[in-house]
Amino acid sequence: MKKEPLRFNKDGKFKIMLIGDLHEYYDMKSDNAAAKVDDTLNLLTKAVSELEPDFVIYLGDNARAATESQMRSIISRITYPVSVNEIPFDLVFGNHDRECDVPLKTQLKLYQEHDNCYAFNTDDSISGCGNHNIIIKSHDGEKDMFNLWLIDSHNLYEDRSKSYYDVVHEDQLEWYKKTAKELAEKNGGKPIPSLVFQHIPVPEEYELLREAKPYERLDSVQGHKTYSNKYYVLKPQVEGYLGEAPAVPDFNGGEFASWKETGDVLGAFFGHDHMNDFVGFVDGIMLGQCKTASFRVYTDGCRPGVRMITLDENNIENVQTKMYHFKDFGLKSKSLDPYMRHVTDRQDMKLKVYGTAIGTVAAVTAAAVAVNKVSKAKKKK
Repeated sequence: MKKEPLRFNKDGKFKIMLIGDLHEYYDMKSDNAAAKVDDTLNLLTKAVSELEPDFVIYLGDNARAATESQMRSIISRITYPVSVNEIPFDLVFGNHDRECDVPLKTQLKLYQEHDNCYAFNTDDSISGCGNHNIIIKSHDGEKDMFNLWLIDSHNLYEDRSKSYYDVVHEDQLEWYKKTAKELAEKNGGKPIPSLVFQHIPVPEEYELLREAKPYERLDSVQGHKTYSNKYYVLKPQVEGYLGEAPAVPDFNGGEFASWKETGDVLGAFFGHDHMNDFVGFVDGIMLGQCKTASFRVYTDGCRPGVRMITLDENNIENVQTKMYHFKDFGLKSKSLDPYMRHVTDRQDMKLKVYGTAIGTVAAVTAAAVAVNKVSKAKKKK
């Protein structure tokens, strides 16, 4: 079915909602499952209602199932809050989407059963599944104003001694550069401003971090794989929250460099790292993380959320973005205990560390007192 072109609203704005790492699965019976699903769907329903996005993008690790029938049911579950409001949506695949028993091409077809799904695969000969771009037209539909790139970032690298995670492949980058050039030619030789959406972040995210000082260790994260010899915190100019190390490929595949070379990409947004929601600039390109929106996976206390991106037709290079967390909507979790409703995972870790430290000090003090008493008793004898 041919889709209506995306276009800016009459007020010149276009709002995109990002939903990251739902990891939704078929089981609804074990591990407090029903309450966790309720929390997740309540978040999505409230976010769609209050934030009124024009377009929704699922950022990968969306669903897993053992059968096609189960996958169809899960996809209907996670897209319902969007579809019931007739909001168009798109998606990229994550590393875990390809670890279930339903092939990616079949998953894509199941998403496409929904009339409001804009996802497709631009070329079966290109590595991955679901690589494509979508144009956003001016409010009157006359001009191509903005472009969205949706890229498959794959799963594990074939040579695990070189890198744990894969990179975006060379043929994907060639397709990107070729398509961007064609779009620029249609635009009078000027690149069309664009955003990139994919699951696994680029290594350049580490340029948003600095090495933690010794006294910052409890507020830092240990780097991932290649970067694991250091602990990191966000640089001062970076907004948001660093809850875990960016799990990026261990070598640079040149994707970020291709954006700089082509000159169209204003920013890129990623999922994958459930607890992170920071955003900052590297060489003028915005790099943003979207925290998980799910209660079914490891998360950050009561802080799952969605990220909003607002584009302005009248100031096309001014990309505005903000995270909205579960508690921002006045929601109360059914699946978390009272303690975890009020602390983040980082705060919980600190409390445990401090508790252990206090317990150790108390134990040492008690031991010292006991030794002192024994010593005095011996002297009296």
